[in-house]
Amino acid sequence: MRKRIQDLISTVKENGAHIFYSFENEEKYVDNLLVYVTAAIGLGNHVMIIENDRILPELQKRIKAEFNEEQQEMIHTINNYEFYCYRGNFNKDTILSYLDNMLSPFLENNIPIQTWAHVEWRDQEEIIQNLGDYEKEANVFLQATKLINICSYDANRVPESLKDILMDSHEYYMTDDTIELIDRKSRIK
Repeated sequence: MRKRIQDLISTVKENGAHIFYSFENEEKYVDNLLVYVTAAIGLGNHVMIIENDRILPELQKRIKAEFNEEQQEMIHTINNYEFYCYRGNFNKDTILSYLDNMLSPFLENNIPIQTWAHVEWRDQEEIIQNLGDYEKEANVFLQATKLINICSYDANRVPESLKDILMDSHEYYMTDDTIELIDRKSRIK
């Protein structure tokens, strides 16, 4: 998977990409995240990681072990609960504003940055619609900024209806062991 991730990052580095990652194995997930970080740093890019408090301690331990001090300064982490439930629930406008505010200092100063976001939510009404609307608007933002972003979702929490929405709002589909370009023509129903 290392080579696949590195090849993808090299391929999309000029125009950016919005990647939907449906993971099943947490160990592979963390390994893939670290490969992504390594590839980003190899290009001289900073990385913003939005991750849950269960995975963050292991991730931070591995970052300290695998990256030197200068590289560690290029890795920025934020708790995904604080990010996605900033106002108590999953609200796309609040999240998109928060994302814009987080990335603006990098973009305004021409500091290259990539993002990795583990998307999670609390139970709430119309969450599938909210997630879909958020991803569609995030896709527009990411295309305009030419950022490379991976949106990771726990496969066990993604019903088929949400997966269809996510496949329509991303350019690539990634699993623990594969990455493929999403063929929009074959997805038309």
